[in-house]
Amino acid sequence: MSVLKIIFLVIAIITVPLLTVFLIRLALKISRSVERMNRTLDDARPQFIMLLANLNQTVEDVNDELERVGQMTGEAQAMLELTESSLRAVDEALRSPVARFGGMLAGFATTTLLFRGISHRLSPRGRKPRGGRGT
Repeated sequence: MSVLKIIFLVIAIITVPLLTVFLIRLALKISRSVERMNRTLDDARPQFIMLLANLNQTVEDVNDELERVGQMTGEAQAMLELTESSLRAVDEALRSPVARFGGMLAGFATTTLLFRGISHRLSPRGRKPRGGRGT
């Protein structure tokens, strides 16, 4: 058993310093990597801030445009409602019996005047002689 203890002791004496050197080297590499990351982030921070400011301005511009579109949509809807109410009033006026009767009378009067004008032109005494001036 004493030989086994000596072998374990020799292994421990060799491995502990090697393991310690390996861990220290690993810690130094990690430290250098963290330093590089910090430098990169420090260099990139102003660019990120500028990008975020530009993004904020773009979002504000989009919001303004959306508000304008909302206003235009509201105005268009109001105009459509006014047009609809006007068309409804015209439709109701045209559907009323008085309007129908008035339209019928206007058509009759126009037709009568048209026929009178045609008959007057076609009748021999209704014709005016064609000639020069003063005759």
